[in-house]
Amino acid sequence: MGPAEPALASALIHNGDGEYLLHLRDDIPGIREPGCWSLLGGAREPQDRSLLDTVRREVREEAGLDLPDLEPFAVADTDGDSSSVRVFAGRWDGDPARLPLTEGVMLCWFRPDDMTRLRMLPTTRDLVRRHAVGRTTASTGSTRPGIGAVPHIVGVHLYLENRAGRVLLGLRHHDAAFAPETWHLLAVH
Repeated sequence: MGPAEPALASALIHNGDGEYLLHLRDDIPGIREPGCWSLLGGAREPQDRSLLDTVRREVREEAGLDLPDLEPFAVADTDGDSSSVRVFAGRWDGDPARLPLTEGVMLCWFRPDDMTRLRMLPTTRDLVRRHAVGRTTASTGSTRPGIGAVPHIVGVHLYLENRAGRVLLGLRHHDAAFAPETWHLLAVH
């Protein structure tokens, strides 16, 4: 028996400037990700024929957006429980201040590198980074950062081993963009 079908669906919405649309959720008890920046989306309801129907309905209900060209991107675990979420990606180049937001506090565009300062779940940050790295310049033909492309970041890792064969590792901070709360080689980018 394979993994269960996710009961949640989210929209990873990006624009032509390499930014991602995030939703600041209400900070109230009993909701998912209270007070965090998150993706638009929600739970599947009985009238939804598929998770694609779910995400389109949720985006329409929460922000008045109609996104017909959403593509499956990933299935991710949610932080804190055993459920998973189907993430769909789509492009929209509008002004979030003009949307009729019905849930949460606000919608705003952010570049992936700016997200390290935001209160958000590590899984959401990781999804955005994975999508940003995977974007190509084929749609615009441009190689300039921010115009349909995200620049590559070069990482350097330091491998130190003593004579006894022990390797030096560091425990990464819980808010680290890469491999949070794990023991890892010393690294910079």
